[in-house]
Amino acid sequence: TNAEAAEVAGQRAEESRRRIEAGGLPVAAEERLRQLASAEGGPSLFTSDLSVQEFTLLAGLGVQPLTQVMGSSIYNVGWQPVYFNSPTEVTVLSGAYNESRRLALGRLLEEAQLAAADAVVGVRIVRGAHDWAARAIEFIAVGTAVRLTPDMRHPDGGTVLTDLTGQEFVQLCRAGIRPIGIAAHTSVQYVPASWQTQQATSGGWSGASWVNQELGDFTRGVYAAREKAVGAAARQARELGADGLVGVQISEHARTHSVRRGMIDCEDLEVTFHVMGTAIREDPA
Repeated sequence: TNAEAAEVAGQRAEESRRRIEAGGLPVAAEERLRQLASAEGGPSLFTSDLSVQEFTLLAGLGVQPLTQVMGSSIYNVGWQPVYFNSPTEVTVLSGAYNESRRLALGRLLEEAQLAAADAVVGVRIVRGAHDWAARAIEFIAVGTAVRLTPDMRHPDGGTVLTDLTGQEFVQLCRAGIRPIGIAAHTSVQYVPASWQTQQATSGGWSGASWVNQELGDFTRGVYAAREKAVGAAARQARELGADGLVGVQISEHARTHSVRRGMIDCEDLEVTFHVMGTAIREDPA
């Protein structure tokens, strides 16, 4: 009956809500992937975002595409100070970015595992923002789940994520190098404008703004954000037992904050560094 169908739909919606809050997948997504994994003889039809060249090269190694997989997380950023009086990491923002990415990659990994995949290739992460949630950030992770030949599978039997393309994946395997996971980190640094920077950017009649000069404090802030992000990604790679990181993608964006210190109006800098790459290990087998 309609009433029974509505009750079942309500129960499924409530179960999906609980799973999302626990960092998992909604019911419908899990059911579809389990059905795909249990199909006798493998799936009759696969979906992927592989190019023709990627698909051909992977097929030449006996790699079987299974399905596109995705992980998403929209994350609300908590309260943070309006500005700081000394250079510092904005841990509220850094933490929000890193947790949102972790949830998105975790859901992508769960989808791949439900599909009985050995790896996900071509993982790409898209960052989003929404007018209806000004304090929210979003990460969407997308890739193609594949089944590897027995000699290419991870020794521990785990599902491997890599942001390498299909061509790059094949090149590594032919060179006796194994992708073993993704390492990624974000660091947000706040840099208050020094007196020299205030004079240089004020546009007043002091003469300082008329001279070519480096804004040293802002430059140091960019380096600090880079070092924290790259350093954290490197630690993740070491924990995976990697020899190094390849295909490292670095994106940076900055914005200024108008603040008033004492009787002076100035522009402080907030700089964000995102780092992501594939951890690799030499493995001739």
